[in-house]
Amino acid sequence: MRALVAAFRIGFAHVFAYRAEAAIQLFSALIVAALNLSLWTVATHERSEIGGVPSGDMLAYVVVAWTGVAVIATRVNEDLGRRIRDGQVAADLLRPGSLQAFLYARDLGRAGAAAILQAAPLLFACALFVPVRWPSPAAWPLWAVSVVLGHAVNFGLSFLVGMAAIKLGNVTGLSHLKGTLVSVFSGALIPVQLYGEGLQSILRFLPFPMLAHAPARVFLERDEHVGLTLLTQAGWALGLWLVGAWIWRRAVATLTVAGG
Repeated sequence: MRALVAAFRIGFAHVFAYRAEAAIQLFSALIVAALNLSLWTVATHERSEIGGVPSGDMLAYVVVAWTGVAVIATRVNEDLGRRIRDGQVAADLLRPGSLQAFLYARDLGRAGAAAILQAAPLLFACALFVPVRWPSPAAWPLWAVSVVLGHAVNFGLSFLVGMAAIKLGNVTGLSHLKGTLVSVFSGALIPVQLYGEGLQSILRFLPFPMLAHAPARVFLERDEHVGLTLLTQAGWALGLWLVGAWIWRRAVATLTVAGG
């Protein structure tokens, strides 16, 4: 447990150690948020609702979903893939404890720092220009739990992608594919409720809406079954974790580093 706490602190401190990079990422996120808001402001102009959602709530959805991206975003797939490709994973395997748990704890620390340095300022800046309907006090902790679970789901997906380096050698292309799927189907860029019924039915059986769509609905208090949503997020996070742990144990047995 002390090792995991140390890993969390490392991930948290790493973001604060490179504050200039965090500021650049925040500036980039503000630009994308401004573009999205401009687009959806035009789309909702003179419309009382869009996709069955009131226009004001749709704008708030866009703000909250994009804010959550700063927290759930992770580069674990690239980090793990690089460590496997370069052979650094050999040193990781000599350490006691689970590499999967270590990577998760470290990235959770990064997510916590990103929430402070990026998500909170982004939400505040958008609130100055967008009439966001703030939820009741009871919804805030539920939203925070949903965002943390969304991060856990994204970590599970990223860990699986990173492990592909054992067979592929390089996961750059697969990482780009994963990033595209997350951007399109998580609700971060395009609200899930705007997709056709057929695609929405398919997405109900995929983890992507658990990343941004579910937390945004919890924030807006438009989810009538919040408890079930949180359980579904937790189920996906646990399921992906167990699958990742099982594949990792089998893959390590055949892992070759530096020809040995």
